[in-house]
Amino acid sequence: MGVLCTALSMALTSCKKSTEPSTPRTIWYILYTKEDFSNVNDTIRFRLRMQTTGTTGRVLLDSSIAPMKVSEVPDSLHRLVFAKTVPAGYQQDKLVVGFIYDIDNVGESWYLDSSAAGQKTKTVEYSFR
Repeated sequence: MGVLCTALSMALTSCKKSTEPSTPRTIWYILYTKEDFSNVNDTIRFRLRMQTTGTTGRVLLDSSIAPMKVSEVPDSLHRLVFAKTVPAGYQQDKLVVGFIYDIDNVGESWYLDSSAAGQKTKTVEYSFR
């Protein structure tokens, strides 16, 4: 009976699956300025961007930040910080991440960077100029 209990105990513990979740892949977006735009009252619209690379890059995140005047872009002490998790199925892909922005009567521009395949944490820090 003791041998049977030992064998059963070993079989149950050897088949035990890990219940710990894997660490999610996170992209940190940080936005601020070091410039003095106090007299610039044009409206600016920032978007957080995350997409796969290549000619058929798939957009995974295109999230707007509330519109603000250029003069309201915060300084580095009051920076805007956003953490976004890479969707399941794209944890091992190389990504393009960053900011796209439009200024009224000026046009669209961007600040983009890459996140290597499998990179668990990436910080995109943009000092708007």
